[in-house]
Amino acid sequence: MRPSRTAPRRAAERLGSPLFRRRRLGTEERRPDAAPRVLVLTARVGGGHEAVGRTVGAELEAAGYAVESRDGLRAMGFALNWALTRGYRSQARHLPASLGAIFAVTSHPAGAGAVRGLVGVLYARRLMRLVREAAPDAVISTYPLVTAALGRLRRDGSLPAPALAIIPDYGVHPLWVIPDLDLHLVASPRSAELAAAAGGTATPVRMPVAPGFRDTPDREVARATLGIPEEAFVALLVGGVWGIGDLEGAAACALHSGAYTVVVTGENEKLKRRLEKRFAGVRGARILGWRDDMPRLMAAADCLVQNAGGMTCLEAIESGLPILLFDPILGHGELNARVMEEEGLARVANTPEELGRLLRESASEARDGGNPGEGPQRTEIRTILAGLLNGEPERRPASRGWRLRPALAGIAAACLVSWSLFASSGAAVGARALSLDVVGAGASGDRAALAVRVTEPETAAAVQDLAEARRLPLAVFTTARAAGGLAPSEDLSFGIAEEPSGFLPASLRDRREARDAAARIARATGREPRFFLPARHANLAALAEAPPRAGLVMASPAGTEKDPAGVVLADVSGLTPKEARSEIDAALEDLEEAGLECAPLEEL
Repeated sequence: MRPSRTAPRRAAERLGSPLFRRRRLGTEERRPDAAPRVLVLTARVGGGHEAVGRTVGAELEAAGYAVESRDGLRAMGFALNWALTRGYRSQARHLPASLGAIFAVTSHPAGAGAVRGLVGVLYARRLMRLVREAAPDAVISTYPLVTAALGRLRRDGSLPAPALAIIPDYGVHPLWVIPDLDLHLVASPRSAELAAAAGGTATPVRMPVAPGFRDTPDREVARATLGIPEEAFVALLVGGVWGIGDLEGAAACALHSGAYTVVVTGENEKLKRRLEKRFAGVRGARILGWRDDMPRLMAAADCLVQNAGGMTCLEAIESGLPILLFDPILGHGELNARVMEEEGLARVANTPEELGRLLRESASEARDGGNPGEGPQRTEIRTILAGLLNGEPERRPASRGWRLRPALAGIAAACLVSWSLFASSGAAVGARALSLDVVGAGASGDRAALAVRVTEPETAAAVQDLAEARRLPLAVFTTARAAGGLAPSEDLSFGIAEEPSGFLPASLRDRREARDAAARIARATGREPRFFLPARHANLAALAEAPPRAGLVMASPAGTEKDPAGVVLADVSGLTPKEARSEIDAALEDLEEAGLECAPLEEL
């Protein structure tokens, strides 16, 4: 039922809003019967933040609010906006491991607090200029860093209007939760629990989606309109506005399972052309670019295959479309997939084999006959907002445990994050604190693994022969070139040795070489390499350089005074087979003198 315009007006009167008096945030005098103003702040980082901003704006306008939508990230500064909009897209496409590293660091209270502190110190005042122009009665943010700036403004009293954040992902990350904010609007009770654990106040709501997803056409009509066979099992593959994720691998898997496969590549025209070329003439393959008829596509499909969650999954849930999450994006995609699976909203496939099995199972199951959008009935956002405006929001006093001045606090937090990211000692502490699977980080005990870095094919073959002849549990790390000397083996561990590239971080070419090395090692040994050994000293930032699904290894050079517990590295780069055997023998003697047993890398 649509609420009357008088209820928000009475709520605003109680708060002493600018409906009834001139306020410093604005300059114009508004009539007493004017609608309450809501400022919706979004960001062009992916498509989800803008999409949820549009849908919540439409919902509130229908309820009688005056809504203004603005790009909050852009208002915070050109450089920040450019770095995040362009940088995130590049990360997701080319450096997915870096997303996992950043996500892991900011999962810890210290990391999340550092980012929030820096954003508040550097950008809150810039955002306040936009807020002052809009003179809102309430502010709603859809992007975490904009939310962080709003939290700073609420804490110091610059923003008198209540501030809310919308978090459309079911997996709520600590960085997205701002303790100083009035309320976080989340997708489920489990999401609210995660937000509360991060120090925020949250309530589950019915997430806003475009009306078309709540009133989808009949499947038969949708298929006839789209030219899709009526009796086919249809898998809809979506990678968001940027076409991110392994859509090519997912499409190949879906076609192999017998599904009629519809791939939506969004604005990624390069991916669209590549898929059209690969699947040209393949029966049952349909490659599409950007679409504005997603409700019809979802109505025609039998399941959605996606890799992150967000708005696309919310739309599928409202449409009654089963969801399969394939090879989720590192970091927030994995968290969202885990929570959605726990709540029975999606099934997760981490490998092509698992995706094929789930597709075959989905094809054998009858599609849910429930009404679109049927499920837990939750409060709508317009009702939550009216309730918030109906009484003075409870203001929690600012924490007194942090007494440093804001600028110093931000600098200290930045130093902490930099130390944990780029220093080997900090990486060891950070890996334990963040529960990261980094082999050799702060290891102790009476066992150690011996890793061997090889750059020559002949030496790689000799090292493998030595290990197998003497039954040594070595971990052999090779470059792409050296991988040519390897042979299939079930007893040894294999990994990628990054090519040295000087002081600067690895270039995109170097990262492509690392992925090429991984592929060559897999072809030579019959096993996908599970570990990555950086060329420089190992730190958490090196996760950005690792190929997908390759764990980072932190090793100590053989022959140093450092405690050899953990992973010891025998670097035989450029050595002959005879010289390499001598280096390995010396490293084994060091382990024996230290009283350490040489163990397989997987067992550490």
